[in-house]
Amino acid sequence: MAKKEEYHNLKDLQSDELNLEKVIEKIREEAKEEEIPERLKPEHLDEILNSQKKKGRWQGMKKRKYMVAAAWVAVLVGIGVSSVALIHKKDSAEIGAQTASSAKDGSGNSTISQEASAEEKQVEGYKAASSYEEIYQKLFVETKQAQETQEAWYSSSSNIDEDYGIMKESAVADGTASSMAKAVSEDNSSDSYSRTNVRTEGVDEGDLVKTDGTYIYTLTRSGRLMITKAEGSKLEKAGEASLESMTDTISDMYVDGNTVCVVAYGYDTDVSMEGEDTYAVNSTNYTKLYTYDVSDKSNIVLKGTIKQEGYYETSRKVGNYMYLFSTYYAQEENASDDHPELLVPKINGVPIQASDVFCPVEPQTDTTQLVISSVNLEEPDKVMASRSLIGAGGMYYVSQNNIYVCMSQYQTQEITTQIARFSYADGALELKAAGQINGTIHDSFCLDENNGYLRVVVTRYPNGWGGQESNGLYVLDENMKVSGKIEDLAFGESIQSARFLGDTGYFVTYKQVDPLFSVDLKDPENPKVIGELKVTGFSEYLHFYGENKLLGIGQETDPDTGELRGIKLSMFDISNPADVKEVDKIVLKDIDIYSPQDNYKSVMIDADENIIGFAMGAYDKVTYNLKGYYGVFGYSAEDGFTQELMQSLSKATGNSSDSYNVIDETRGIYIGDTFYLCQNQGIYAFDRSDGYKEIGKLEW
Repeated sequence: MAKKEEYHNLKDLQSDELNLEKVIEKIREEAKEEEIPERLKPEHLDEILNSQKKKGRWQGMKKRKYMVAAAWVAVLVGIGVSSVALIHKKDSAEIGAQTASSAKDGSGNSTISQEASAEEKQVEGYKAASSYEEIYQKLFVETKQAQETQEAWYSSSSNIDEDYGIMKESAVADGTASSMAKAVSEDNSSDSYSRTNVRTEGVDEGDLVKTDGTYIYTLTRSGRLMITKAEGSKLEKAGEASLESMTDTISDMYVDGNTVCVVAYGYDTDVSMEGEDTYAVNSTNYTKLYTYDVSDKSNIVLKGTIKQEGYYETSRKVGNYMYLFSTYYAQEENASDDHPELLVPKINGVPIQASDVFCPVEPQTDTTQLVISSVNLEEPDKVMASRSLIGAGGMYYVSQNNIYVCMSQYQTQEITTQIARFSYADGALELKAAGQINGTIHDSFCLDENNGYLRVVVTRYPNGWGGQESNGLYVLDENMKVSGKIEDLAFGESIQSARFLGDTGYFVTYKQVDPLFSVDLKDPENPKVIGELKVTGFSEYLHFYGENKLLGIGQETDPDTGELRGIKLSMFDISNPADVKEVDKIVLKDIDIYSPQDNYKSVMIDADENIIGFAMGAYDKVTYNLKGYYGVFGYSAEDGFTQELMQSLSKATGNSSDSYNVIDETRGIYIGDTFYLCQNQGIYAFDRSDGYKEIGKLEW
């Protein structure tokens, strides 16, 4: 009986979260008195913990379960199942009351959800759930038929390439964005400084490095926020703060005046009983938003924290509102008649309402839930609105008025993409429309909104991945209905990049040469291809560079064999979209990888300042170790491309495998005439007016 009482008190070990180490220590103490098989001894639980803690920044952290055999329950026979249940489950009535009241705070304000409006309860293809039971039906019953259909299709398809159809949020900057725009700030800051290379003008995106013209804000791998005062060659540490939880992994940062937001992700772990003879350790992903007041740089103050279950996808900031995107993976075995709310993610510990979850009308194979939440930074510990979309996610495009969520479907011989449109403004979120088009989307920059229409560039696989691909463009109205289209372009090739400027679209396909297509979009119902330029290699990143110029960054290839020959920068004259010309190019023959391939925010481009900067890497021909560099280039009509700086990143590289992180994390920025190279371990200053001569550094 003593043991039973002792374990009943395990409930006291938890606050909001279970202290797993203490629970395991309790089990370890009791197990000392029992004979159990070697492979089931308590010390092996440490392996479970360590395997979770060692997960790196780039690994997905889906919920995992580790089962311990019946011998553990034999050890804990005096506990009683009902006692252990106290560890795993919260009070059902309490959760139900919180959910029903939309988690009202003391003032009566909703902290979890802006209730779904009548208009958005039903849009074509999606329906707001009426109960958690309906969510269960959609997640774990209706999906089975769709999964069986998909498996049959997979088994009948040939030459399936796992790289096809993957949608990502990278590659091409929106031509309408002033992505490296100059800004005027107050106090003593420079009136000329670089900004994060964002997708859409007026829609900010997080990154590892930011500047306001006076200070440089840097996130380090260890979870530290470093604030550096920058005055030319003089670099002085002004402040520093660490994340609240050491288990969090940093991802993005936003700076707006004296407010700094840091987005991080991690996982929670708890222990539960499953049946009478099974003991489990569960891990659940979460996304966190930390909001800091940096008015006093030497005394950084945490103003509020949002914790949203689900793996971090992306985020945006518009005005004073943050929008968080995460994907949540519900586990069927966790839900029960008493706890159906375990099918949906929690935000600040409270499940989102069933009515804020939108279910697909037709069965889908994917049980992922995309969660979008909004936060007013005046109240950084509360969520204004949340929406969840079942079977959605993979790629996102955020315009100034709408959020577009895209997901490929592989249920039939024709691969299709579903697109859902949410409107957003001042924290409000509303599902407005959904539709479907044929083909897959290479990345988020293959979409662009203009005058109420969405233009989408796709690659089609009409006979499955084993068939011959082709390419096309669709124009969708506000209801996600096709208004106009172009199909059957460039058979045997696939989309590599795209960008739009007003009524003109440009996109690149590739097989062994690079056709750059120009499309006239003035008439949404009748888009027309007006130009096609073929050059060697292909561009993976496109960016407008001053008036009538289009910059392409990609790879040079042999036109006969397709063999890679190096990294290529191309400058295109687009003064006549029907007759685009490549006016200059430079090939970096010894470079093998470059940051624009995977992260458009890592690129610094400013046509007014004549700066093109990005990190890159080259493999040693003897050791095959990867060496990192940061290159800065300029362009003029008279001289073409010029190399201004090629700085080794070896100081930041501990070994070859770490070079990948160094290349991904390094950022170049400028303040006035000084160029700063910002890395995980410090900042280095270069004089732009003196041939990029190194003039200062600060290491930490």
